[in-house]
Amino acid sequence: MSFSKKNPGYSGLNSVAVHAGTKQDLYGGVNTPISSSTAIAFHNGIGSVPYPRNFNIPNHDAVAEKIAALEGGASALVLATGMSAITAGILSAVRPGEHILMQKNIYGGTRAFADILRNKHDIGVTFIETMTPEKLDEELTGDTVLVYMETPTNPTLDIIDIAPITQWAKDNRILTMIDNTFASPVNQKPLELGCDIIMHSATKYLGGHSDLMAGALIGNADFIERCRTLSAIYGMSLNAVDLSLLERSIKTLGVRVQQQNANALTIAEWLSKHPSIAKVHYPGLASHPGHDIAVKQMSGFGGMMSFELVGNDIAFRDTFLKKLSMIAVATSLGGVESTMTIPVQTSHSLLTEEERSALGIHEMLIRFSIGIEDAQDLIHDLEQALQ
Repeated sequence: MSFSKKNPGYSGLNSVAVHAGTKQDLYGGVNTPISSSTAIAFHNGIGSVPYPRNFNIPNHDAVAEKIAALEGGASALVLATGMSAITAGILSAVRPGEHILMQKNIYGGTRAFADILRNKHDIGVTFIETMTPEKLDEELTGDTVLVYMETPTNPTLDIIDIAPITQWAKDNRILTMIDNTFASPVNQKPLELGCDIIMHSATKYLGGHSDLMAGALIGNADFIERCRTLSAIYGMSLNAVDLSLLERSIKTLGVRVQQQNANALTIAEWLSKHPSIAKVHYPGLASHPGHDIAVKQMSGFGGMMSFELVGNDIAFRDTFLKKLSMIAVATSLGGVESTMTIPVQTSHSLLTEEERSALGIHEMLIRFSIGIEDAQDLIHDLEQALQ
């Protein structure tokens, strides 16, 4: 697969992140120029209409080629948000009357969309408590066409063994789709493990600076073209300026995520020994139940973790968060700055209390996105806030 219009002669992660997909301007600039026009010359009705809503401007092509190259995929589509990618991917893979096997412990927005699929699209959804071939066999129907999963999961960092699931799906002629947001292409390559479709909330690690929203889908050319057609009708395209910001951001993806990996492991080990912390959810810890699988299928453990404060004292939780100085209490994740949030109030607020409880998401659980700051400064901030 070609990474750009030139023969690149490179394959390393950081080289791909910097150079794949880049479109030179007329003056030889090293950055893809911003194609902000919405009125674009078009003659004789030949080919697709050049219009940003159709995902066919140079800025889209540049970012899509870069993301496809990073994931090792044939084709990619860049959309306005992560939820755009989730909805477009699922609706392009599944028709009314068909059925999805969906991992139970996933992002709250995906869980909420499952209700819409059932109620508005006549698509069946069965949640799988433990994503294994044996459990999938139990819920398989003649209408099942898609397995949807997420690993590591949001917010409890559960790990799913990808390869056995994708092999089961191939044996049953079923597509697999995975949310690879938490891992990023730096730490996990689901296509190499047999997945058919990858989605990203590019707002997170791909963007990495908390200043844009975007989503991405990666898969074979035919499937991505189906997604493109549906997404153009639904108006899910991203504007040229944000596409340019996203391309700029992806160039530093490797160095950012590798620093976040290192910081997260250091901090997870420190938190796991602190008397005010009941439990740390981080796959890089040997104590994590999915550690051995993570070692097998990930090249790094990521910058995301969650932890549980000791007891049930919400006042202590709130005081801890207020005392943080460097670490921001803020929504979203994956930025260069470290942030914390309470999942019951944010990412999983749309679930009922009973649904959250079944997933281990409670008031004392805090999701922690580790940035690129110096680890010891972050530990100092945690230490003073926990006093």
